[in-house]
Amino acid sequence: MKGGLNLSQFDPLFDFYFLDKDTREYKSNFATTEIRAGIRYGRDEIIIINDNERASLGSVKWPIFEVNYARGMDLLGGDLDYQKLSLYVYHRINLGLFGVGRYELDAGKIFGEVPYPILKNHLGNETLFYTTAAFNTMNFTEFTSDRYFSIRYRQSFEGFLLNSIPLIQKLKWRLVGNVNALWGSVSDRNLANIPTVDPVGNPLNSFGRLDFGTPFLELGYGVENIFKFFRVDFFHRMTYLDNPGAKPFHVKVSAQFIL
Repeated sequence: MKGGLNLSQFDPLFDFYFLDKDTREYKSNFATTEIRAGIRYGRDEIIIINDNERASLGSVKWPIFEVNYARGMDLLGGDLDYQKLSLYVYHRINLGLFGVGRYELDAGKIFGEVPYPILKNHLGNETLFYTTAAFNTMNFTEFTSDRYFSIRYRQSFEGFLLNSIPLIQKLKWRLVGNVNALWGSVSDRNLANIPTVDPVGNPLNSFGRLDFGTPFLELGYGVENIFKFFRVDFFHRMTYLDNPGAKPFHVKVSAQFIL
């Protein structure tokens, strides 16, 4: 279990405004007072502890669950009243001949009327480097939600398929695959508190949002263990291709040690 109190101040370096939920006046900054609590359960989870630092190596067989709750209060200088609830699940699956699969489920909801920096700003990746923590064909700050559900699945095929090709067998390359999907939406009241123009009438950029009936979807495949160190992934973005800056195809590289 874990818990804590966080006091923060949001002072943007860009043109940002929101409407106060009571007075409907323009505001450009806010402070938050947030109490957080969380619980994590992983049967047979392997954890390395060094002083006050803990690192998880995952569970050999069972899924790992984590539930987090946060309450924002208009106390101790805080301006906003809201609640956040989220659930995270991670599971590593040994598939024998077909290698190892890993899936991550992430779901959450934010209760209350708040400016969009408090909402879930989904993590995109515009860099050349592959990461499992982001959607690798999504642009930075492209989508925001106050309710969401995502599933990310990674498959490491180990020697399956490529070991049957003589030259590739000697190189010991390993095939990998990815499927990432995200559902999300923003409530009407959180849409209404973001003005389209500033106090003097200049247009403002807003945030992007998902249609809950149409998930953000990307598919990937690649090869790891190149020179026992490098990995190359190829990703196809399948939905929301009409968004500004959206690209249907991405190449990502990374480095990793495989024992």
